[in-house]
Amino acid sequence: MRITIIGGGPSGLYFAILMKKLDPGNEISVYERDGPDDTFGWGIVFSDQTFSYLQDNDFETYKEIIGSCATWDNVDVALRGQRVTIRGNKFSGIGRLKFLNILHARCRSLGVELRFHDNVTDLDLLEPSDLVVGADGVNSTVRRLNAEFFKPSLDTRLNKYIWLGTHKLFDALTLTFRENEAGQFAAHSYKFNDTTSTFIVECGEDTWDRAGFAYKSDPETCRYLEEVFAEDLAGEEMLSNNFVRWFNFTLVKNTRWRHKNVVLLGDALHTAHFSIGSGTKLAVEDSIALATCFHKTEVVDEALAEFERLRKPVIEQYQNAAHASLLLFEEMKENMDMEPIPLAYKLMTRSKRIDYEKLKRRDPQFIEAYEGWREHHRV
Repeated sequence: MRITIIGGGPSGLYFAILMKKLDPGNEISVYERDGPDDTFGWGIVFSDQTFSYLQDNDFETYKEIIGSCATWDNVDVALRGQRVTIRGNKFSGIGRLKFLNILHARCRSLGVELRFHDNVTDLDLLEPSDLVVGADGVNSTVRRLNAEFFKPSLDTRLNKYIWLGTHKLFDALTLTFRENEAGQFAAHSYKFNDTTSTFIVECGEDTWDRAGFAYKSDPETCRYLEEVFAEDLAGEEMLSNNFVRWFNFTLVKNTRWRHKNVVLLGDALHTAHFSIGSGTKLAVEDSIALATCFHKTEVVDEALAEFERLRKPVIEQYQNAAHASLLLFEEMKENMDMEPIPLAYKLMTRSKRIDYEKLKRRDPQFIEAYEGWREHHRV
């Protein structure tokens, strides 16, 4: 097969690896508009389940990834200077650039052509291919060029967020809530190597306006947020990587996932709010699912139809869970009026994928504290 992949993120690269392993005779080209060392994120996070998929599908990349990860098993919720810890939730973090570079090296070793600084704006200008994969992110060109067939839905959400880093090591997946004269802020933070943590800050648009972020320079934005989270950063600075930009999360859905020999993957196809840490997980698992369909049949149309049939219900379930989480952070002001223990319970169960019984098995001490709070307040 001749396969053209637009987008050199996790979904496109991992799919290239799996399809080259499936048949070394497959001619695969990955077009990426940025360079091999350009990345606009910090660290990404995986669960144990995703690692088992990586281990089963390409042990070579799994070894490299697992050797570069920071690991932890707790979620911490910090509110008004109080911290609640919930254990039994194993995660691993890795630098986004490190993760991509591991996939680059594996692609090269298998004979995948990587074409960096090559921005595809017209699919008709490409050489004919048996399969074209749009793995080009939230603002997908492939999706836009075929919008009348994919019928995308793009829902721009209310909160603003910014993706920063810090040398303060957070030894947990930490959700921190702070308030100042401008309003309420939440931070999602976790370490991804021995020296650095991801630090995503989220706030409502009213808070963002009152804080004056529209008029602040990059250094001013970092300094302001250092003051908001001063107690949590323990004197460490915010790191911007020379890229400070606020975003509104875009919820991406597509009515159709394929058109002729063109299919979407990863964020081009769907997004799930970052508060449940599933973006890269879903992208990689998309790639595995699509490659598995090509294990069953070499007929492109049949494989793409099977991919959509099997994968779409899974994605819808994750998006529903992520939407519940998104709403909790959009309702930050109301939730910050809660006490730390019930807020922690609400956060842990917000996606409906974890319930009381699962929490009790994972961390009976936390449930004991939660029940104690309920009894004290006669809830």
